[in-house]
Amino acid sequence: MIDTVLRKSLMLAHPVGIVWLLLTLWLVVALFSRRRLAILPTLAWIILSLTTCTPLASWLLADLEEQFPPIKIESLPSADAILCLGGGAEPSFTEPTGVHLKRGADRVPTALLVAAQNKAGTLVLGGGGYPQDGKSHSEADAITAHLQRQQASPIPIVSLGLCADTHDEAEKFAELARQRGWQRVLLVTSASHMPRASATFTKLGLRVTPVPCNYQSSFNRVGEVEWIHLPHDHNFEVFSTWFHELIGTWVYRSRGWL
Repeated sequence: MIDTVLRKSLMLAHPVGIVWLLLTLWLVVALFSRRRLAILPTLAWIILSLTTCTPLASWLLADLEEQFPPIKIESLPSADAILCLGGGAEPSFTEPTGVHLKRGADRVPTALLVAAQNKAGTLVLGGGGYPQDGKSHSEADAITAHLQRQQASPIPIVSLGLCADTHDEAEKFAELARQRGWQRVLLVTSASHMPRASATFTKLGLRVTPVPCNYQSSFNRVGEVEWIHLPHDHNFEVFSTWFHELIGTWVYRSRGWL
């Protein structure tokens, strides 16, 4: 019990916790001194409290994730290729593996699991580029090299190379599909990203079977949901994911990509 209290109290030592605590103290002092509340600090406290002390961000993200419920790999239909979208890793010159895993890292092992079930004949990897020293380094190339060194995939791996975004991944894959005569694709990406991603690929005439993974909302993870808690900066990451998809969907729709 004491350890739990101490561990939770440490959250107040983080920058976001300090800001929240100072705003809370200001609000309490203002209320007890019967001062007129300033609108902007009060609004800042409300926004910070809602986004870091409640599951609001997870609730928003869950609305996206639950459009594509979890699937059983063995129940997936056979396809021509498995496409794993980028966002799970980045090239690294310091990691022994040559790659640094990121928050979307569930995508790669999910794609490998699908490949191990003999659901398709080729695994295709997408991903962005990372500029350094005047040269762009490909996420897809780095992961492909790592998996090939480890002989981790039972089927051939193809890299899409440098991709600017999901639409670019879709266009490059569509061209590859035309060259190889592919029609069906098992699309692996984060559940929150799947609504925009699957619509983008469908728009280009590809027959997509979604394989969602990387559920980030607290409502879709193991453990009880805490409805009220001390500020936690993890909620910022969850909110950022939801906001990124919100803006991304608006941009893609405005450009006619959905």
